[in-house]
Amino acid sequence: MSSTTGSGKSPSMQHFKPGEIIFSQGDAAEHVFIVSEGEVELLIGDKVIATEQQGGIIGEMALLNESTRSATARAKSACLLDAIDHEGFLSLVKISPEFALHVMRVMAERIRNASQAYLP
Repeated sequence: MSSTTGSGKSPSMQHFKPGEIIFSQGDAAEHVFIVSEGEVELLIGDKVIATEQQGGIIGEMALLNESTRSATARAKSACLLDAIDHEGFLSLVKISPEFALHVMRVMAERIRNASQAYLP
């Protein structure tokens, strides 16, 4: 994995190989990631709970509520991700209502999917 060298306002591109862990459940949250290329699996334990593709966002929940990661993110294929730190993420939310709505839609979909997993 390449290191993040962004100033907080511009994303830092990171490459991941298939099977490589992007972050692990329980890790501290330093970045949110936008999938530029490839696919990323989100896992709780060994169970895949979601797959994000180009344009998808991962890591936003822990960054928003300043908690640890609730899932593990693993590259399903070769991936290119934009890593955005907390300051950069907040700046994007403030200046781009479209970005903020995208984050809300992603979170709403994840909540809906998690809720349906518990329905009979």
